[in-house]
Parts: sequence; structure tokens; C-alpha cells
Amino acid sequence: MPSKAKLKLYQQLNSKKFRQKYGLFVVEGLKSVNELTQSNWPVETILCTPAFLERYGEQIDFTFDLISSEEFAATSHLINPQEILAIAKFHDTNLPTSPWQIALDGINDPGNLGTIIRIADWYGINTIYCSENTVEFYNSKVIQSTMGSFLRVKVIEGNLGELLAGKDVYATLLDGKNIRTMDKPTEGVLLIGNEANGIDAATLEAVRHTGITIPGIGHTESLNAAMATAICCERLVGE
Repeated sequence: MPSKAKLKLYQQLNSKKFRQKYGLFVVEGLKSVNELTQSNWPVETILCTPAFLERYGEQIDFTFDLISSEEFAATSHLINPQEILAIAKFHDTNLPTSPWQIALDGINDPGNLGTIIRIADWYGINTIYCSENTVEFYNSKVIQSTMGSFLRVKVIEGNLGELLAGKDVYATLLDGKNIRTMDKPTEGVLLIGNEANGIDAATLEAVRHTGITIPGIGHTESLNAAMATAICCERLVGE
């Protein structure tokens, strides 16, 4: 059982400040924790409640620490805690870069980023570049939304102009080429911008890019960033 000092530390990990300070983050739910333990991602500890152990003990083949339901609720970042979580360490995933990558400019919703990571995993894209004003990868809502896909996709944060230098970038723009009728490239970087403001002008100026667009039929103003990513991946990357 972790000490009170350790539990207090873990309970601070809902804050980016303390995640960065300790190099730790939270992974919640049996599916994600199972995948985590089967990977080479470093784990500090796994916490669960007696009630969880009673229900799922036969499915657990990893070491864990038992804590009370009250302690678990204080450590979990979910409204409805799933009674098992892992405290994992920051880790640079060593993966070869896939032919296609994704770049995100100003995506600030954790659910969107997590879903985009999951979409990337589905399409075999293992590298995502994030601008410095995109939500933090280790945010608990991001990790939760990936449903374990964070283990198979490396996320690199920095200046997109520098990260994308020399790459063929396909930027989602209102006046871009029709993604349904354009010739299909074999590799490149799909660049997705903020739903409200699009891609930053400085980023577009800094990278060699081709504008692409998803033509609409109805009247909605824009697509959710994750939805736009999925449509573009199906057209550009899908078989």
C-alpha cells in the first residue's frame, strides 16, 4: 500500500504543473491498464480498490496496490471512477516514422486530441506533431480518450514550422483542393487546425503545403477536428 505522502503526490497529477514536475501521469480503466502492462511503457504503480479486486481479480496478472474507495476517488480524475488506475512515467516512444503523419495546430480540447490519437492508431499513423498551444498529451482526459492508443502513437510537441520543415504538408483549408477528387498522395503530413481559427498563418507561411478541403453538402459551418481528421485519413491513407 502506498504511503500517505505518495497518495498525496498521485492526487496532484490532475494538474499539468505536477505532472511535469514529477514526470508522472494517470491511466484509468481496466482495458487501458491491461494494455499498459503488456507494453514496454514504464509504470510506477497500479492502484485498485477491494471492490474491483473482488469483481475482476481473476483477470489481473500484474502486481498492484490496494487502496480504499475513498482514497481512489480522490486520486481518480473521472466523475465515475473505474476503480483501477496506473501511475505511469513520462516516456519517449521509440517508433519508426510512418509514411503518413498528422500535425495539429491549436487543438485545445482533450477529447479531440485523444480521439485523433485513436484515429491515427486505426490508420497505422504512429507520429503526431503538436503545436505548443495544443493541449498537453499527458492530460488525463487525453489519455482516457485514446482508449490505449497512446501506447502506439508518439506525440512530438514543438514549433510546427521547425518540425515540418522539408515535409510535404496537406493543410485543411476552406479554399483547398477537393479531397474527394484530387490525386491521392502516397505519403506526407496531414495538418489540422483549430476549429474556430483554423491553421495559424505563421505556420502556413513556414511550411511547404498543399491546401485540401472536405466539401460540404449541408449547411453546418465546420467539422469537429477529430471528425475532419478521420475523413481525411480515410481518403488519404485508407486503402
